[in-house]
Amino acid sequence: MRKARYLVAGIAALAKPFFLAGLAFGLQVSDGAQLSIPFLRYLLLPQTVPALCLFFLWQDENRYLAFKPLVAFLAISSIALLAFVAIPAAGNFQALVLAARDAQGLLRLLLAALGILAIDLICLFVLIPKSRGGKIPPI
Repeated sequence: MRKARYLVAGIAALAKPFFLAGLAFGLQVSDGAQLSIPFLRYLLLPQTVPALCLFFLWQDENRYLAFKPLVAFLAISSIALLAFVAIPAAGNFQALVLAARDAQGLLRLLLAALGILAIDLICLFVLIPKSRGGKIPPI
């Protein structure tokens, strides 16, 4: 049985590399050099794994049940790593503003980070089983 929540979360997860690229460009990780753009694409490619797993779960949840822990691990680790980046950045606000160049750049960085967090939370929350009768099935 196909569940639309996996499809919606998979589509949202496909947008995550674009948010990450926006965050990287906003922090001037890529200077537009000939080699930095392909390398950034190489780094962003693994971010599509949760989207693929969620698509397979949408196709046949029982058959691809083993993908749930992988999606959960990737979402939790992404949230944790985002927090590990955000906490020092918030502590050194002046350096963050300088990296973003101006207030609009800082706003774009904040929106990209919030978008990444929202996508990870969506991917995590669709894995919570809807239990019937009070029993929670194993993940």
